[in-house]
Amino acid sequence: MSEGRERGNVAEVPPGGPLCLTGRIRIEADGEIVAETDDVALCRCGRSADKPFCDGSHRGAGFDDPGVIRGGRLVPGREEPAPGETVVIVCARDGPLLVRGPLTVVASDGETSAGAKGALCRCGASSTKPFCDGSHREAGFVG
Repeated sequence: MSEGRERGNVAEVPPGGPLCLTGRIRIEADGEIVAETDDVALCRCGRSADKPFCDGSHRGAGFDDPGVIRGGRLVPGREEPAPGETVVIVCARDGPLLVRGPLTVVASDGETSAGAKGALCRCGASSTKPFCDGSHREAGFVG
């Protein structure tokens, strides 16, 4: 068993970088499964040409985020997650990454938010990064 699976499903938020997920992860976009993996980097800056995946565009885009939790939280599930349960990340059209299943978000300062439902920013404009605050609408995010 990999370290990620022993820790459950984890989304690490490094300063100025992508959302780094480990565990049992399924990514869905436009009603299709686009990835089933145990390790993936998802774009947080909104500039990747390979959305929802990170292509390194944050480096040249001036994406400067400390990777801390400034607001927002994941909502706990109704039941304890089963060991090895998959988290499904749904890419809302022109919107956030919707969390469906057990996930622990770990900020760069060690603060955590654990739950089974929520919305993570992928446009880079949210004031509550890594969580969505609806800024994608004003920012004109497409993805």
